[in-house]
Amino acid sequence: MTTKNYKSIFSFVAALTIGLFMVSCDQEENTGFATLNPTSPTLSVATEVSSATFIENDQVYTFTATLSATQLVDVKLFISQIGGDATPGSDYTVDGTIVIPAGALSATGEIKVLADELIEETETVTIQVGDNQTANASTATATMEFTILNYTASDVAIDLSWAITQTTTDQSGVEVDPTDFADLRLLLTESADNSQVWDDADGSGFETLVVNSDTPDGTYYVVADFYDVNDDLDRDLDLSVSFYQAGVITDMTFNYGAALNSMSNCESVSFVMAQIVKVGEVYTVTPVGEFKRPVDLENYEGDYWYGADSWDYDTQVETWLDEDTFMMDGVGFEWMEDAWGEPIITSHPFIVDVDWSTGNFVVEEQLYLETTYEGEAEPPYYISGSGYIDDCTGYLVFNYRYEQPGYDWGFDGTAWGPAFQERVILED
Repeated sequence: MTTKNYKSIFSFVAALTIGLFMVSCDQEENTGFATLNPTSPTLSVATEVSSATFIENDQVYTFTATLSATQLVDVKLFISQIGGDATPGSDYTVDGTIVIPAGALSATGEIKVLADELIEETETVTIQVGDNQTANASTATATMEFTILNYTASDVAIDLSWAITQTTTDQSGVEVDPTDFADLRLLLTESADNSQVWDDADGSGFETLVVNSDTPDGTYYVVADFYDVNDDLDRDLDLSVSFYQAGVITDMTFNYGAALNSMSNCESVSFVMAQIVKVGEVYTVTPVGEFKRPVDLENYEGDYWYGADSWDYDTQVETWLDEDTFMMDGVGFEWMEDAWGEPIITSHPFIVDVDWSTGNFVVEEQLYLETTYEGEAEPPYYISGSGYIDDCTGYLVFNYRYEQPGYDWGFDGTAWGPAFQERVILED
């Protein structure tokens, strides 16, 4: 059963109320020349995030003011603290003003939460950009809501963020935000997968979770999985997880490239990022980096998979269990007989070594096919390779190659040779 404990999680929401103030001037007086008049543009503010949870870790968040048309004068936006008890300069820094220069369309400011090792009470801050005296513009305001976790030396805070490995844009050519593309959960589990959840974080953006002093001593795992994702696009996600413990752990981050894929997103899929061993107030954090996609091979006993190989030849792969051994046959039959021109006399089913926790498998080199060429028996073919079974998509993917003892097919890993991929789908 999932147990949540909020006793030592102190938080606040610092509302970054983005107001705007624009300074203009009288129209220019150019004696003997035409008079130039400033326009009345629309002034909008875009924030890096609409809400965020953070710890004192030098995190920077930006906001950008943009005009709909350039102006003849500078546009200045004043920024001030209007609430809260955080101290500027020691707890945070923020630009006092941002200026959109004459002739420019935008300017960017930032707020930075300063890192320190002090164990402090919860502090709050409300920052306002501009005021209600905005002139010469139609203003659209924006806010940034922050939650600052006040953790102590007995707590470890965990931050999870992610990025789309491949640059991805929407129909307008604007790069897609990773939190819009995928909503991930950050889990603390008692098993090296997502099956025994002790605590979880699932907000609208990047995630933060605290392992606090009330958490029983023991071994835990830090795991990411999908709450939701855009699976119309086949994209990998890079994961980054960071750990903080006041005065103890201040700079520990593990990065995992292409850790998850949008197309493999069913409930059983997860990525184990780290292990935490808790003994009192001592936390030992170790990177793991293991993808989990468990399969039940008994579901595939006596099944036929239909699809094509990398040479676009139809293929039919048969799988079954011989006691506890997963077996496969039927790989590349059509290619061997049609493209290679060798009728098959005998096929030898081969053993597939499957990791049941991930669906990944390896085929060590084994006797596979006996054939003839122009009526004469050929030396036997051996097969080897690797692949995976994906319960989420229903696919079996097998990358393999043939070997003929005593024959040099000229295959060196880059030149042409008998190296193929079977991509087949299980059909009921």
